[in-house]
Amino acid sequence: MESVDVIYLHPAKHGARFKAAADAPPISPYPLIPVGIPGMLNLLRQNGLRVSGLNVFLETLLDLGFDLKAWLKAQDRPRLFAIDLHWYEHSFGALDVAQVCKQVHPKVPVVLGGFTASCFATDILDGFPQVDFVIRGDGEQPLLQLALALRNQGKADWSQIPNLSYRRDEQVLQTPLCYCATQDDLDRLDGVDMDWLLHAQEYLAMEYNSKSVQAVPIVSPAAKPATQATAPWGHWLTIGRGCVFDCSFCGGGRDIHAALAGRKGIVPRSASSVVEDLERLRKIGVKQVSLNLDPAIMGKTYWMALFDEMQRRKVRIGLYDEFFQMPEDAFFDAFVDVADLEHSELVISPLSGSEDVRRLNGKEFSNHRLLEALSHLKQYRVPVFIYFSLNLPGENDRTFRQTLRLAQEITQLYPPHLLRMANMLHTIDPCSPMSRGPATYKIKVQFRTFADYYRYCHETPAARSATPLGSWRGYEAENKAMRSLESMARQWDEFCKKQRAQCMPVPRIW
Repeated sequence: MESVDVIYLHPAKHGARFKAAADAPPISPYPLIPVGIPGMLNLLRQNGLRVSGLNVFLETLLDLGFDLKAWLKAQDRPRLFAIDLHWYEHSFGALDVAQVCKQVHPKVPVVLGGFTASCFATDILDGFPQVDFVIRGDGEQPLLQLALALRNQGKADWSQIPNLSYRRDEQVLQTPLCYCATQDDLDRLDGVDMDWLLHAQEYLAMEYNSKSVQAVPIVSPAAKPATQATAPWGHWLTIGRGCVFDCSFCGGGRDIHAALAGRKGIVPRSASSVVEDLERLRKIGVKQVSLNLDPAIMGKTYWMALFDEMQRRKVRIGLYDEFFQMPEDAFFDAFVDVADLEHSELVISPLSGSEDVRRLNGKEFSNHRLLEALSHLKQYRVPVFIYFSLNLPGENDRTFRQTLRLAQEITQLYPPHLLRMANMLHTIDPCSPMSRGPATYKIKVQFRTFADYYRYCHETPAARSATPLGSWRGYEAENKAMRSLESMARQWDEFCKKQRAQCMPVPRIW
């Protein structure tokens, strides 16, 4: 392989040296690369830097015997290792990958970035010597400046790079949070090209099939891989950054974007740049594009411009859209006019059948509006995925009966072959409103530091059926007597057995 300046590595939840038998219980590896990574890496390439990337779990999926350490030894020494730590589920895996990088190339610096890294930048640099830098907030210009400095000078005045945390004389320092991507910045990024990634075609196939709530099984080397280049391709695409909501459970809401990235509200990409990317993706064979934000929350002017531009350019492609709230029917009508419904899916998260519980956790629509919207969508035969959550604040044995009643109404209303339903257990997000203000939600928080999340990921790489349901979620209700998660899960599982729709039992994944 040609020598490169930057090697990007996407970790799995489990460590880089995780080994499992071919018949091991499923694991939840969190294999998707954060949506902003392609744009960042392609920006490096546009500025003359040589880049390659590796998805650690994908390589294990394709070859159970894959050895990251051996792979790194076969590469020429880069100037920088870049590892994402966006989702807290990678808190152990990212640091373990960084450790392997240092074992093979001890003098090559390692940089982490992403929301979780941003939340805990000082803790990470204080406690993990294998990490040299953490980029906080938006990473495009900081990563570019860091990589260019390492290539051109080897060592530089890090204090001139924005959003950077680093170590000097065993002291953790940080530069001002002064870079926040503008619309022009986002429009200039190339979020489509993936040819820097090893096994990019297999990764695109995995993106298409990655939205199941079930874990991805590790396969044996002799088995047919679950991700084939001949399977339909999917791709996650940035259409904007930020949020206007602050849902209880989300570590990526309005206030955290302001605190970690300096962003107010949503910075949208222009409709023309988004549709240009959709056209490029369709031409290379992508069947479904997953949108990182719901266009409906970006305002009617925006989503009308987006769908009108798709109509004008005759770009029809599958779209995967996760609704933050409940759009108006006019949005649904415009969506079905432009989307390839065979490869599309709309995701709605009522969270609970209790409207009080739903409002407490950030969702404003009523049960009546939900059923009304599903009645409207039914005429178009749009695939729909409904998400409930078993353990959010406010949910108890009484409100859960309302959840079961609502779920039953949905299954009676919507065509079963177009419907998927799941009931999940949340783990508390770092920096989420639940984490910052537990008294508001009447919960006791157990995960507060990076060490808590690191231990959680280290201890829970695989399914453990003997572990009590609700363990390792980082919080619990103040009044635990009000609800039995085991009883609620059993009721949901019994409900699922009676349905013709694809209704999924509560995952026992830890």
